[in-house]
Amino acid sequence: MIKKIIFAFIALFFTACAANKNMIAQVNQISNDQECYSCDSAQGYEAKINGLLYVSDIGIRCCANKRTLDSSIALKKVYLHRFYDLEESKKILIANDSKKYFINEKFNAIFYIFLEQELKNRGIVIINDEAKMTPYVLKVDLSFIDFRSRLNGDGLHSKVAGVLKIKDVNMNKSFTIRTTQDVVGFNDIKEISFYTHLLIKQMANKAASIISSL
Repeated sequence: MIKKIIFAFIALFFTACAANKNMIAQVNQISNDQECYSCDSAQGYEAKINGLLYVSDIGIRCCANKRTLDSSIALKKVYLHRFYDLEESKKILIANDSKKYFINEKFNAIFYIFLEQELKNRGIVIINDEAKMTPYVLKVDLSFIDFRSRLNGDGLHSKVAGVLKIKDVNMNKSFTIRTTQDVVGFNDIKEISFYTHLLIKQMANKAASIISSL
């Protein structure tokens, strides 16, 4: 006997796994195809993706200025500590027919991969071994706290939020990060996984910009 699903969700499980390698590669390719602007430049907020107008609040491809390095300047080092996934009950797309679709993605795993890439692009060293930690290494944690996505006659409209925590011997700071996307003309529900990856990449871009500015 089929059990009733709490909240009466109509679940659509997309073919995915934690940080699907093919999807990550596809997002990276799309990003590399875009013209490069600084993360806070409005010029990078619009792009053409798969023939659709993509509008965001941060560039998909950020040309962040790397630090000028010489032997007298210490490299910034970061330890990616803990990344907490969003509650499963919040990973929902609401379609224009009022149906609810579950997005079967590990937000934290996707974020980790994109954040690591963005930090390395900025010349920041990633420490993977806790045994190599020192009081001056930035310890980074992130918790996803919200996700909203809806599909209507105009297209896809999504937003995600999380709390970024950064700590070392000299600081202990928290930042709430939010990012949005609008895909004009979107109507292919099967592509929601790809656009969710893009949204999380935007969040990684924002997090990397904050970390590199400290």
